[in-house]
Amino acid sequence: MKQDMFRFVDKLRNLSHSLKNFLNKNRLKVTIEGKEYNIIGKVGMYHVAIDITNSNIKIGDIVYLDINPLHVDERIRREYI
Repeated sequence: MKQDMFRFVDKLRNLSHSLKNFLNKNRLKVTIEGKEYNIIGKVGMYHVAIDITNSNIKIGDIVYLDINPLHVDERIRREYI
């Protein structure tokens, strides 16, 4: 029997995971100009969505993302503090 990745149980699992992440107090955050902002949505390979509502962020500001460096492509500049 062929397994379909869009089974009803998979949709329920995805919905429960998304709801748990939404209610979780330990959300992923980034630091821009010394202020923390919440990451909204899922983190992609080349993009991430950040809630910067009511902020004065400009193009070119440096963003710090506190993640395990093993999960980041080697072409991304790393700075260890």
